[in-house]
Amino acid sequence: MNRLHVSFDAEIFSRTATLFATKRSALAPVAVEALASDIVQRLARRKLTSPGFDIVVINEDSIADFCTALMQTKPEAALRFIQDRRAEGVTRHDVYLGYITGAARWLGTGWEEDRLSFAQVTIGTGHLYALMRSLRAEDPAFGGALDWRRHALFATVPGEDHGIGITVAADLFRHAGWDIDLQVGTDHDRLVAHVEQTEPQIIGLSLSTEQRLEALVRLVIAMRIMVPTAIIGVAPASDVDPKRLNKLVDIDLVFEDAPSACRELDRLIALRA
Repeated sequence: MNRLHVSFDAEIFSRTATLFATKRSALAPVAVEALASDIVQRLARRKLTSPGFDIVVINEDSIADFCTALMQTKPEAALRFIQDRRAEGVTRHDVYLGYITGAARWLGTGWEEDRLSFAQVTIGTGHLYALMRSLRAEDPAFGGALDWRRHALFATVPGEDHGIGITVAADLFRHAGWDIDLQVGTDHDRLVAHVEQTEPQIIGLSLSTEQRLEALVRLVIAMRIMVPTAIIGVAPASDVDPKRLNKLVDIDLVFEDAPSACRELDRLIALRA
């Protein structure tokens, strides 16, 4: 198979770009602005943890051209741009640390200096996030070997008033042999910092009210940037529409109850391992 074809997961790219377009139309402008700001800031400072990588310097004109492609309405323009660079020999490492982080800085500066409109920045950051999500690892140096044992982070969405349901679920999972890191009542920044430090490959989140949906969207995007390979599932309240969750939030699963969640996660672990 052509190496270029396995550099990106086309399905993840298309789905993530579509999800972000839905966010732009469904969420309040202030919430969309917060998402764009998070993506720009986190991608601009994101670093590979593995040693031995040199600092990548990409021509500023090439970064600007990439951002022009990112701000096109259709996401395929940005994908074609990077595919052309890959065909020229640019590595995945250079794409991430050169183009993706460079574009995040370029978009952020343009936004701060009022050279770019709200629409340009939110479209561009959405497509940039989709590209980051769709990049496939080519060698063990990118993130190392993944641990698909029965370890998981369970957490309440920031702003939740209680964590009774997820605490009970954590106890049930532990009884079934899982190692559960339970975080209840943790605010957004501390929870994301915890994820960055521990890099959990399985994450379960509790959403007890639709009023915290925007907080969930923001949290999942930050987690995806910190641990792109993680399986993320959400256990929603009974009055939250699971179909709406899947159309708006970048998650892998919607959990109905603890026993079925345990079975489904065991199935996914077996597939990925």
